[in-house]
Amino acid sequence: MFDLLVIGYLFLGGAGGGACAVLSALEVARVVAPGRMEFPDDLFARAWPVCTVALVTGIVCIAADLGRPDRLFVLLSSPRPTPLSAGAYALAAATACAATFSAFSLLDNVRASRAVRLALSAATLVAGLVTVTYTGVLLQGLASVLFWRTPLLPATFALSSLSCGVAVVLLAAAFVETRRPNGRLIALLARIDGALIVLEAACLAAYVGWGLAGEGTRPAAEALVSGGLAPAFWGGVVAAGQAVPFAMERLLTHNNHHSQLLWIAGFVLAGGCALRFCLVQAGLYDVTQVPGALFGLSMG
Repeated sequence: MFDLLVIGYLFLGGAGGGACAVLSALEVARVVAPGRMEFPDDLFARAWPVCTVALVTGIVCIAADLGRPDRLFVLLSSPRPTPLSAGAYALAAATACAATFSAFSLLDNVRASRAVRLALSAATLVAGLVTVTYTGVLLQGLASVLFWRTPLLPATFALSSLSCGVAVVLLAAAFVETRRPNGRLIALLARIDGALIVLEAACLAAYVGWGLAGEGTRPAAEALVSGGLAPAFWGGVVAAGQAVPFAMERLLTHNNHHSQLLWIAGFVLAGGCALRFCLVQAGLYDVTQVPGALFGLSMG
């Protein structure tokens, strides 16, 4: 079963890809309708490097899990397209795009035209969304674990990744000096993240319900609800990752934005990491991974 390096990639790749999608959408809005809302340059100057670091660290996790860095290049140069190679390409593209935007934000002498920014934003959005989707498709494609063989898994991961992407932006916003001018943007991001959290919770509930309904998938689902993974699931995913940040986003105030945003981002990101840990580790409880349970199922 997957180790912590793969779990780290699933989290960092998802959060980085989600941040790419969110930031590229904001870049488009900043170019197309700059007067509709204030977009502080400092926000992008902080958020893009954080996004880049997350993606690069995800690549390091993949390379470390493969054992040798050259295996990553073999994976990218493989003539046969596979979900793993497609995800690696998307991750590399998202990293390159995020690094380019970081350069635009950090270097005073680097300027890009409106057309270049729009084209780069579109490419970044696509690469980010593919990376977000791929992290769940990777697990779904492993036919050996019944609990992962449902579209609800990549859907849950995708919604969580987008929420983590918003959290990265909110984390960066906590370090932007000006508060009032970007209040509307913060409020908009909080509403978007609230909607993503609700959708993620609904999708996760449907996923666990689907798992409990099937004989082959029930042991893994029960491990989440009432078994060995229950503390991490209820405490880390449901409470810390969903309920607490959702409530805090409804209570945002102008006077204490910085501290509130730090806590919200911290809870969302911790919950995203806990989600991937729980769902990956749930595979250990799958009936296909327990020979005695599989035998008993076949005899029943």
